[in-house]
Amino acid sequence: MILITRPQLEAEELKAKLLDNKIDVHCDSLIFFRHDDAWADHQNMLDVNSVCLFTSIQAALSIEKKYSLNDYLENVRVVCVGERVSNYLKSKSVSNIINVFRDSDQLIAEFDFNNFRQNSLIYFCGNNYNFDLVERIKLANIKCKPIVVYSVNTVEELSIETQEMIEKNNIHSVALYSQFSAKIFMDLLQKANLSDSFRNRKIFCLSKNIAMNVKSRNFKNIIISPSPNEVSMINVIKKSLLV
Repeated sequence: MILITRPQLEAEELKAKLLDNKIDVHCDSLIFFRHDDAWADHQNMLDVNSVCLFTSIQAALSIEKKYSLNDYLENVRVVCVGERVSNYLKSKSVSNIINVFRDSDQLIAEFDFNNFRQNSLIYFCGNNYNFDLVERIKLANIKCKPIVVYSVNTVEELSIETQEMIEKNNIHSVALYSQFSAKIFMDLLQKANLSDSFRNRKIFCLSKNIAMNVKSRNFKNIIISPSPNEVSMINVIKKSLLV
């Protein structure tokens, strides 16, 4: 059985896909979101020189609580990191997406910064936004302003059910989708005195950076998705568990 620690909506979507592949799943969402439209009181409507950056569907959901996404983003250009947020924006009739990158590294490597020196890059994000990405964009001489439109909150401990399942060896692996969630999971394992119990179980990581964080906690049985997307992650889980 594999443990899914993603936020509830994403966890349920991933659970359904894994169950379709005959993989047993237990969900324990360690992260949840709070949407607050207070940001809108301090954020003027965007203008034609704005380029909006989305790396999370939660940012789109937060804006949608205040505005129609199609109307709010009508006069700007949009850049997305990840197909999930891109697909969500498209489903809301946002048609002016100029780039979709698989991850922040590809954005830095392939975005045409030269054509956007005069533009303001607005990064809609959560309170735990990718500070390193902002700094790398600024190094390319592009103005980048993070606008925090939601907050990321965490549970204080693994559920009692999850702890008991780990103790009884009913959970044999975990899927980790971000460096933040990996840190939370490792911290909560330690808090529950279960780190040693989980030491040799399989840890699936969406990216090398996540894997590096896990490895730094002395976990060795780490399996990295070849590409940082859900299709690749599911395929590597299937290959490893369906043997």
